[in-house]
Amino acid sequence: MSARPDPFRTHVADQVLAALAEAAPMPLSTPQVQDRTGYGMRHGQLAYQVLTRLAKDGQVERFAAPGVKPVFWRTLAPVTSLPPLTVTTDQDRRRKP
Repeated sequence: MSARPDPFRTHVADQVLAALAEAAPMPLSTPQVQDRTGYGMRHGQLAYQVLTRLAKDGQVERFAAPGVKPVFWRTLAPVTSLPPLTVTTDQDRRRKP
């Protein structure tokens, strides 16, 4: 995306991500996202545009059965790498019971 999104669209994106995170791990349909964010039928196009932008950025996943509506959305879990597990044999560093 070449242009920076305006603050209102950023606000809508935050609301959409919060609604999807609250429903995780279950996906939400587009109408369910609209209902949970308060952007119902009147602002449905705005919610859909934000969802497609988030999908393009890799923050949400869009999936649907071929030829079936509605489309479902879910957040993608962030990839976190954990530090390697270390074992200490030093008696002084062990926890006291």
